[in-house]
Amino acid sequence: MLVNAPLTGGNIVAVGVDLVDVGRVRAALAKHPERFTARVLTDHERTYCLSRPDPAPHVAARFAAKEAVIKCLGGGCSFGDIAVVRALSGFPSITLTGRALERANGGRVLVSLSHLPDLAAAFAVLVAPDDQAREVVP
Repeated sequence: MLVNAPLTGGNIVAVGVDLVDVGRVRAALAKHPERFTARVLTDHERTYCLSRPDPAPHVAARFAAKEAVIKCLGGGCSFGDIAVVRALSGFPSITLTGRALERANGGRVLVSLSHLPDLAAAFAVLVAPDDQAREVVP
């Protein structure tokens, strides 16, 4: 399992960005709440998002984050391999397991999330250690 530490250096290997329509997520939550959240969120993410007065923007931001991470890893992994971890400060970080961890090839993924009532966005950056110029595993 890879948990991000504060940025102290490294080489940017790849970036990914994604935008999600909060209305579409709200509709999916209304139609298939259990199935949709089980497919998209970890247990901890689900607990946090569903505790919010309006879960849709929070679910949408995590969906966008996972899509952005998959893009910067070059694909080949699933939502279940990526978790958005929220610090007490609210600062988001990414935890990778399984195929996503393999695809990161020793690098860290940094993430930034934002959401409005109708739109969620995420930007992910894959950073390799200073001493290694790494590439995403094909």
